[in-house]
Amino acid sequence: MHAVVTSRHWLAALVFACTAAGAAGAAAEAPIKAWGDKPTPPLATTALDGKAIDLGRLRGRVVLVNFWATWCEPCKDELPALVKLKDELAGRPFELLTVNYGEFPDRINQYLARSGIKLPVLLDTQNEVSKQWKVGGLPMSFLVDARGRVRYYVFGERAWNEGEPRELVEKLLSEVPRA
Repeated sequence: MHAVVTSRHWLAALVFACTAAGAAGAAAEAPIKAWGDKPTPPLATTALDGKAIDLGRLRGRVVLVNFWATWCEPCKDELPALVKLKDELAGRPFELLTVNYGEFPDRINQYLARSGIKLPVLLDTQNEVSKQWKVGGLPMSFLVDARGRVRYYVFGERAWNEGEPRELVEKLLSEVPRA
């Protein structure tokens, strides 16, 4: 007797395989990686509030650049930790730049109002910045040192206010020259 595979059976098998792979991937976080000697991509765009932002003008500060979108569940889960990190580092040479991936201001503002999240959001409606930074998935984050060089990057949600992510931020902050 031969088994007949219908499109419904094939689809069910595919959904099961993707769900199982996703669950396995969620259990093991991707490591935070060193950037190496690659140049820092440019980041000059407009913020949600209309201000022009240029990463090059933030030299002397450690900058966490986080790419996210309102439709990305891991991104939304990560945002409270980013807010907490930003608040905890207030008064220190640290900046948080969140770059929204491909959405327009109305959608972003609606999400921020519903969620109560208060973060600086840069616009990348045409994904030009994301392409320059070679963002291959969301969320994706980059740690930039006070000299303006990307030092670390990671794909996936992180609790930036604790553990290894926080330790890396503190390491870069310890390298900032004292005025």
